[in-house]
Amino acid sequence: MSDPTLPASLPKLTHPVAVPLDAAVYSAISTDHYPWTDVTADLAARQSQGFTGVFDAWQGNRWARFLLSQGALLGGYTHAGQPVGWTTVMQGLPRARVSLTELSARLVDLLWTTRDVEGRAAPAAWPHAQAELERSQYHGLVVSGAACSYWLSGRVLTGSLPETGAGAWLFTPNSEANRAGLLSFWQDLLAATHRAQPLDAAWQEVTMRLADDHPCLDPFAQDVRLHQGQLSIEDEVPVDEFLPALSAALRGVLARLGLRLVDLPITNLRDRPEWAASGLEQR
Repeated sequence: MSDPTLPASLPKLTHPVAVPLDAAVYSAISTDHYPWTDVTADLAARQSQGFTGVFDAWQGNRWARFLLSQGALLGGYTHAGQPVGWTTVMQGLPRARVSLTELSARLVDLLWTTRDVEGRAAPAAWPHAQAELERSQYHGLVVSGAACSYWLSGRVLTGSLPETGAGAWLFTPNSEANRAGLLSFWQDLLAATHRAQPLDAAWQEVTMRLADDHPCLDPFAQDVRLHQGQLSIEDEVPVDEFLPALSAALRGVLARLGLRLVDLPITNLRDRPEWAASGLEQR
């Protein structure tokens, strides 16, 4: 049961969530002392060196965040994920405080893909919600006050967890709004895998075994079907139900066939943002 003190949904993020500062390059430096021209030149040099991380600028209650991955600028945004450009930020925040922090590509991806999603309340107060997030292989941010933790496939990567008894907001790219993209990714992944090794027979065997934990995989219900490598999912099956089910099924099928992901011709799919959320690369 979700926390009754929280509404069912929250507007998109209106503040830059906290990032781990253990790899901060600089923090809260005033542009009165570190001019925007120097900031710009420094970032350009770091981009040429393949920098991955986050740049923040704020002045009063106005702020902007820019994300970079392997030297490429993913983009800048402000309240509710609204896009914002570098020139606009320099002009709009002339006396800003700025921070630059190096982050892993996975953390940058989480920040980028959740920048404009709508939040929903955690299923229970903390820490009771944690077991459900782990079971469902939650992928996204968990925000509670100033605390923010980063989750990948049901595991906490880093960040601060909510205090005991506190409610929390969940911001995940694995939402109904992104259903088409998630379904397309899994269709491409299973089709590519099937071309390397036919899956249908093993899929039937494995999904039958998993149906108790993942009812949408019940081969008699036909909510999730795989035929000759072609995946189809009924519209009424929610995203947060079919994602962990597909992950469990594919891992089970690969184990049944004695295959490893690294041996499959799916290199291009690893570059898509849905890969990190697939739950396939588990420690």
